[in-house]
Amino acid sequence: MITGRAGHAGTTPMTHRHDALAAVAQWIALVESEARRIPGLVATVGRLEIKPNASNVIAGSARANLDVRHAQDQVRRQTVDRLLNAAKQLANDRGLGVEWTQHLDQPAIAMNPGMTKKLRDAVIAAGYPVHSMVSGAGHDAMILAERVPAAMLFLRSPGGISHHPDEAVLATDVAAALTTGLNFTNSIGETL
Repeated sequence: MITGRAGHAGTTPMTHRHDALAAVAQWIALVESEARRIPGLVATVGRLEIKPNASNVIAGSARANLDVRHAQDQVRRQTVDRLLNAAKQLANDRGLGVEWTQHLDQPAIAMNPGMTKKLRDAVIAAGYPVHSMVSGAGHDAMILAERVPAAMLFLRSPGGISHHPDEAVLATDVAAALTTGLNFTNSIGETL
Protein backbone atom coordinates (compact mmCIF):
# COMPACT_ATOMS: atom_id res chain seq x y z
CA MET A 1 0.00 0.00 0.00
CA ILE A 2 1.21 3.48 -0.82
CA THR A 3 0.17 6.23 1.54
CA GLY A 4 0.19 9.90 0.77
CA ARG A 5 -2.07 12.71 1.82
CA ALA A 6 -5.61 13.29 0.62
CA GLY A 7 -6.32 16.81 -0.54
CA HIS A 8 -8.72 18.91 -2.55
CA ALA A 9 -8.29 18.42 -6.30
CA GLY A 10 -8.98 22.05 -7.10
CA THR A 11 -7.00 23.88 -4.44
CA THR A 12 -3.87 21.76 -3.91
CA PRO A 13 -1.07 22.88 -6.25
CA MET A 14 0.61 20.10 -8.23
CA THR A 15 3.91 20.81 -6.48
CA HIS A 16 2.34 20.19 -3.06
CA ARG A 17 0.58 16.93 -3.76
CA HIS A 18 1.29 13.55 -2.22
CA ASP A 19 -0.92 11.54 -4.57
CA ALA A 20 -0.85 7.83 -3.75
CA LEU A 21 -2.85 6.89 -6.86
CA ALA A 22 -0.44 8.66 -9.21
CA ALA A 23 2.45 6.72 -7.66
CA VAL A 24 0.61 3.40 -7.96
CA ALA A 25 -0.28 4.18 -11.58
CA GLN A 26 3.39 4.79 -12.34
CA TRP A 27 4.31 1.55 -10.56
CA ILE A 28 1.70 -0.45 -12.49
CA ALA A 29 3.26 0.76 -15.74
CA LEU A 30 6.62 -0.51 -14.42
CA VAL A 31 5.06 -3.89 -13.58
CA GLU A 32 3.80 -4.25 -17.14
CA SER A 33 7.10 -3.09 -18.63
CA GLU A 34 9.07 -5.60 -16.51
CA ALA A 35 6.75 -8.45 -17.50
CA ARG A 36 7.11 -7.63 -21.20
CA ARG A 37 10.90 -7.48 -20.87
CA ILE A 38 11.39 -10.98 -19.41
CA PRO A 39 10.44 -13.96 -21.59
CA GLY A 40 7.91 -16.27 -19.93
CA LEU A 41 7.10 -13.83 -17.13
CA VAL A 42 3.57 -12.64 -16.44
CA ALA A 43 2.77 -9.96 -13.88
CA THR A 44 -0.63 -8.56 -13.03
CA VAL A 45 -2.06 -5.86 -10.84
CA GLY A 46 -5.68 -6.98 -10.84
CA ARG A 47 -7.09 -5.07 -7.89
CA LEU A 48 -6.85 -1.52 -6.57
CA GLU A 49 -8.36 0.02 -3.45
CA ILE A 50 -8.23 3.80 -3.47
CA LYS A 51 -9.12 6.02 -0.52
CA PRO A 52 -11.03 8.22 -0.28
CA ASN A 53 -12.00 7.24 -3.86
CA ALA A 54 -13.75 10.48 -4.75
CA SER A 55 -13.47 12.27 -8.09
CA ASN A 56 -12.50 15.61 -6.55
CA VAL A 57 -10.04 14.37 -3.90
CA ILE A 58 -6.36 13.51 -4.29
CA ALA A 59 -5.89 9.89 -3.26
CA GLY A 60 -4.52 9.56 0.25
CA SER A 61 -3.84 5.85 -0.09
CA ALA A 62 -3.75 3.26 -2.82
CA ARG A 63 -3.58 -0.47 -2.21
CA ALA A 64 -2.68 -2.72 -5.15
CA ASN A 65 -2.13 -6.44 -5.44
CA LEU A 66 0.72 -7.97 -7.43
CA ASP A 67 0.66 -11.42 -9.01
CA VAL A 68 3.93 -12.56 -10.64
CA ARG A 69 4.42 -15.94 -12.30
CA HIS A 70 7.28 -17.67 -14.09
CA ALA A 71 8.34 -21.29 -14.62
CA GLN A 72 11.59 -20.59 -12.75
CA ASP A 73 11.19 -19.53 -9.13
CA GLN A 74 14.45 -17.58 -9.12
CA VAL A 75 13.30 -15.38 -12.02
CA ARG A 76 9.93 -14.81 -10.32
CA ARG A 77 11.45 -13.92 -6.95
CA GLN A 78 14.07 -11.60 -8.46
CA THR A 79 11.34 -9.82 -10.39
CA VAL A 80 9.20 -9.38 -7.27
CA ASP A 81 12.23 -7.94 -5.44
CA ARG A 82 12.90 -5.47 -8.27
CA LEU A 83 9.24 -4.40 -8.38
CA LEU A 84 9.05 -3.91 -4.62
CA ASN A 85 12.26 -1.89 -4.67
CA ALA A 86 10.81 0.20 -7.50
CA ALA A 87 7.71 0.86 -5.37
CA LYS A 88 9.98 1.98 -2.50
CA GLN A 89 11.89 4.31 -4.81
CA LEU A 90 8.74 5.78 -6.35
CA ALA A 91 7.26 6.39 -2.91
CA ASN A 92 10.49 7.95 -1.67
CA ASP A 93 10.75 10.23 -4.72
CA ARG A 94 7.19 11.48 -4.12
CA GLY A 95 7.41 11.78 -0.34
CA LEU A 96 5.01 8.88 0.22
CA GLY A 97 4.98 5.84 2.47
CA VAL A 98 4.95 2.27 1.21
CA GLU A 99 4.39 -1.10 2.86
CA TRP A 100 3.45 -4.55 1.63
CA THR A 101 2.43 -7.95 2.85
CA GLN A 102 3.16 -11.20 1.05
CA HIS A 103 0.09 -13.41 0.97
CA LEU A 104 1.32 -16.31 -1.18
CA ASP A 105 4.60 -17.60 -2.57
CA GLN A 106 3.59 -20.63 -4.64
CA PRO A 107 6.64 -22.28 -6.20
CA ALA A 108 6.59 -23.46 -9.78
CA ILE A 109 5.69 -27.15 -9.90
CA ALA A 110 6.89 -29.48 -12.65
CA MET A 111 4.54 -32.19 -13.76
CA ASN A 112 5.71 -35.79 -13.36
CA PRO A 113 7.91 -36.77 -16.33
CA GLY A 114 6.55 -40.35 -16.49
CA MET A 115 2.92 -39.21 -16.40
CA THR A 116 3.66 -36.47 -18.91
CA LYS A 117 5.21 -39.02 -21.29
CA LYS A 118 2.17 -41.30 -20.93
CA LEU A 119 -0.11 -38.35 -21.66
CA ARG A 120 2.00 -37.37 -24.69
CA ASP A 121 1.84 -40.97 -25.94
CA ALA A 122 -1.94 -40.96 -25.43
CA VAL A 123 -2.29 -37.81 -27.56
CA ILE A 124 -0.20 -39.38 -30.33
CA ALA A 125 -2.19 -42.65 -30.13
CA ALA A 126 -5.38 -40.60 -30.55
CA GLY A 127 -3.91 -39.21 -33.78
CA TYR A 128 -3.29 -35.64 -32.67
CA PRO A 129 -0.14 -33.50 -32.62
CA VAL A 130 1.54 -32.87 -29.28
CA HIS A 131 1.98 -29.29 -28.09
CA SER A 132 3.88 -28.94 -24.82
CA MET A 133 3.54 -25.79 -22.77
CA VAL A 134 4.17 -24.28 -19.39
CA SER A 135 0.95 -23.38 -17.64
CA GLY A 136 1.00 -20.13 -15.76
CA ALA A 137 -2.41 -20.85 -14.29
CA GLY A 138 -2.93 -22.20 -10.82
CA HIS A 139 -4.55 -25.64 -10.93
CA ASP A 140 -5.31 -28.40 -8.47
CA ALA A 141 -2.46 -30.30 -10.13
CA MET A 142 0.11 -27.91 -8.67
CA ILE A 143 -1.04 -28.87 -5.19
CA LEU A 144 -1.44 -32.57 -5.95
CA ALA A 145 1.93 -32.80 -7.76
CA GLU A 146 3.75 -32.31 -4.48
CA ARG A 147 2.26 -35.60 -3.23
CA VAL A 148 1.22 -37.71 -6.23
CA PRO A 149 2.37 -37.94 -9.86
CA ALA A 150 0.42 -35.49 -12.00
CA ALA A 151 0.14 -34.39 -15.63
CA MET A 152 -2.27 -32.02 -17.34
CA LEU A 153 -4.09 -31.97 -20.67
CA PHE A 154 -5.34 -28.60 -21.91
CA LEU A 155 -8.05 -27.83 -24.42
CA ARG A 156 -7.79 -24.80 -26.66
CA SER A 157 -9.95 -21.80 -25.97
CA PRO A 158 -10.51 -19.87 -29.21
CA GLY A 159 -8.88 -16.48 -28.86
CA GLY A 160 -7.21 -17.56 -25.62
CA ILE A 161 -10.07 -16.12 -23.59
CA SER A 162 -10.24 -17.25 -19.98
CA HIS A 163 -12.26 -16.22 -16.92
CA HIS A 164 -14.78 -14.49 -19.17
CA PRO A 165 -18.28 -15.37 -20.44
CA ASP A 166 -16.85 -15.68 -23.98
CA GLU A 167 -14.54 -18.53 -22.89
CA ALA A 168 -15.35 -21.63 -24.92
CA VAL A 169 -13.91 -24.86 -26.29
CA LEU A 170 -14.60 -26.57 -29.59
CA ALA A 171 -16.64 -29.77 -29.61
CA THR A 172 -13.92 -31.41 -31.74
CA ASP A 173 -11.35 -30.58 -29.05
CA VAL A 174 -13.58 -32.09 -26.36
CA ALA A 175 -13.85 -35.28 -28.44
CA ALA A 176 -10.06 -35.33 -28.88
CA ALA A 177 -9.58 -34.88 -25.12
CA LEU A 178 -12.00 -37.72 -24.34
CA THR A 179 -10.19 -40.06 -26.74
CA THR A 180 -6.83 -39.00 -25.31
CA GLY A 181 -8.12 -39.44 -21.76
CA LEU A 182 -9.32 -42.96 -22.54
CA ASN A 183 -5.92 -43.83 -24.08
CA PHE A 184 -4.18 -42.35 -21.05
CA THR A 185 -6.38 -44.20 -18.55
CA ASN A 186 -5.83 -47.47 -20.42
CA SER A 187 -2.04 -46.94 -20.43
CA ILE A 188 -2.06 -46.28 -16.68
CA GLY A 189 -4.20 -49.40 -16.13
CA GLU A 190 -1.68 -51.49 -18.07
CA THR A 191 1.10 -50.54 -15.66
CA LEU A 192 -0.82 -51.42 -12.49
